[in-house]
Amino acid sequence: MNQITTVGVDLAKEVIVVCAGDAEGRSVYFKQFSFSGFGAWAANLPPCTFGLEACSSAHHWARFLSDHGHTARLMAAEFVAPFRKSRGAKNDRNVAQAVLTAVRQPEMRFVTVKSVEQQAMLA
Repeated sequence: MNQITTVGVDLAKEVIVVCAGDAEGRSVYFKQFSFSGFGAWAANLPPCTFGLEACSSAHHWARFLSDHGHTARLMAAEFVAPFRKSRGAKNDRNVAQAVLTAVRQPEMRFVTVKSVEQQAMLA
């Protein structure tokens, strides 16, 4: 398998779907994980950039990924949507691939990762 440098993550209700890319910009890996399976997989991956759509659980995963040496970038869903290949076929795999494409954009705007305390204040 090619060296994974960037990962697009779709945080679904019961699973996490990833689309991983190499340095040339190719999608080289798709996989669906349970929450615990994703954590174990990500913890064993060499440091890379992870893109996630911003939501409350994305902040948790961004902190987890950062603790394991990765760079986590959160994006508003409205900025990811234009990168989905099929407007009509919104599924977890397509969203993960769109996140992968979006996180690589040089002009993308990112959301600051909130701490546990910041999230608690908003709850």
